[in-house]
Amino acid sequence: MMGILGIRSFGPDAGDMQRVKFFKPLTLILGPNGTGKTTIIECLKYAATGDMPPGSKGASGGNFIHDPKLAKEREIKAQVKLMIRDITGSACTVERSMIAKVKDGKGEKTKMQTLDGVLTRRNQEGEKHSITSRCADLNREMIGAMGVSKAVLENVIFCHQEDSNWPLSEGKALKEKFDAIFASTRYTKALDEIKKLKLSQDQDIREGKKELEYLKQHKVKAEQLTGDLEQLQTKLEASVDSVNNINAELEPIKVKLNDLSKRYNEIYKLQMSSDKHQSEMEHTEKAIQDLKEKIREEFQGTTAELEKELKDFSLQVKKKKDEQDNLREEQDQLATDLSKLEKEKSKLFVEIGKLQNEAELHKKNVDERNSKIIKIAGQYDFKEFSSDSQIDDNMYRKFFENIKQKLQDMMDDAKTKKVCKQATGHDG
Repeated sequence: MMGILGIRSFGPDAGDMQRVKFFKPLTLILGPNGTGKTTIIECLKYAATGDMPPGSKGASGGNFIHDPKLAKEREIKAQVKLMIRDITGSACTVERSMIAKVKDGKGEKTKMQTLDGVLTRRNQEGEKHSITSRCADLNREMIGAMGVSKAVLENVIFCHQEDSNWPLSEGKALKEKFDAIFASTRYTKALDEIKKLKLSQDQDIREGKKELEYLKQHKVKAEQLTGDLEQLQTKLEASVDSVNNINAELEPIKVKLNDLSKRYNEIYKLQMSSDKHQSEMEHTEKAIQDLKEKIREEFQGTTAELEKELKDFSLQVKKKKDEQDNLREEQDQLATDLSKLEKEKSKLFVEIGKLQNEAELHKKNVDERNSKIIKIAGQYDFKEFSSDSQIDDNMYRKFFENIKQKLQDMMDDAKTKKVCKQATGHDG
């Protein structure tokens, strides 16, 4: 079934939608000239292939869309809706829409624009799946659904009556038509692809044979290495058994060595302890001898008096130690203050360097200013300024006063010249 709206003599209003039902195995369409028989075939071709009939292509749309002037409208919307069953037997519906707009105020020129097309498929479960021309090529989808090539659709099934004499065309064009219909070019390309594939597979076979020979050599080498590995493993097992026997024989010797090591350690500790005591005894004797030599006067008092003297001496020692700690704290404080002063000194040196740089830059700017003042004064003949003049603040102010006066004089002269020129123009 097919629905037509806004195509040629078919009206553009919603109520003008005409539906045509096709029957099997043949549908005959009869009618006088101008009743739309050819339009139905052209709509079938347009819905299936997306191609307009001859003489209707271009921006204006030719005479394919209903003329807006006849309908007295600024734009006309047209639609062709075709319902078919694809090669799998599933129901398909394709909708193709167009619009024709009047371009000028007189209504003499029209512009045709193709709108988005929609292809809807219904599977065996009754579910609908739709795609639009924005995301897919509807022409390619329809060709795939109908199971025939575009050349067959254009030149056989939907061949327009104006192009139906193509079998009588010249040889080259006729050959191209038949090649497109019978897909001989595709057959030739397929043969070329098969030849290329065969060459590629032959090359793969030759490379595979070379690789097989290479793998055979590696297999022989691998078998040799496997035999050598088995021999080495047998020797390794024999060596391991020999090592285990030697370790079993060495076990009693290790026990004896451990016992001897323990006894040696004990003797070494005793020797060290004896040497330590001997050294302490010698040190004590030497200390006693040194004390005897350092004692200038032997204390004749009692033990209690000696203890009192020692206590007083300890107090004096503690007092001196406290004084020493106080002096050390004062030294640390002085060191801290000295560090702060050093930091401040470094900051001052940095500031002095910055000030010196600024002073040099200022002097440079002043010199440049003075040279520019003397140069400008020379240009305008200021008498107070010369190349050896010293520019101070008074001279600086005087220079600016002279500049202002010079600028005022120049403005006055310009005004005078302008007035004179205007007066001369009026006289003329």
